[in-house]
Amino acid sequence: MSHRQRFAIIVITSISYYLLYRLNMTLFGSLNFSHRVDWIFLPSGLRLAFVLLFLADGAIGIALASTLITYLFYFDGSYTSMLLNGSMAGIAPYLARHVAIHHLQLDENLKNLKAIGILKISVLFAFISALVHQLWYFWNGKTDDFIASALVMMVGDLSGTLIVLFVLKIMVPKFNLSNKNV
Repeated sequence: MSHRQRFAIIVITSISYYLLYRLNMTLFGSLNFSHRVDWIFLPSGLRLAFVLLFLADGAIGIALASTLITYLFYFDGSYTSMLLNGSMAGIAPYLARHVAIHHLQLDENLKNLKAIGILKISVLFAFISALVHQLWYFWNGKTDDFIASALVMMVGDLSGTLIVLFVLKIMVPKFNLSNKNV
């Protein structure tokens, strides 16, 4: 894959994630539980989908968009915190993909991905994402109740991920998208 194609993937991933984040806040902003924890969080589905499809380029795009979102809406004066926040958003789905391939026998090229496979990797991703983010927020004093916020974030990430991945699963065959074509 050329540098131009990789750059395009990163840019499209970043823009898509940012736009879905804004849409999610418009549709479900009232379902906020605590600092950056929502009962329904559709962008988590893009996090996982983009990393499953585009690997590191997807993770980079997500991390860049999440860093921008942190800067625009949650900036607390710490650039280090802003960068770490953004990085976690890209690293969590990448880690979930790695664990799913090596421990849940997810096919690396996503061939024959069935509903049970989508469910397994979605639960794994929601758990990893919530754990990583809430450890960070708790350590920085952004959340008072680690367990409640982690559980709600897991529910929000899982619901958003399942919605987005099942919609993509329905759409992918129609557009003939696969990891090999990207």
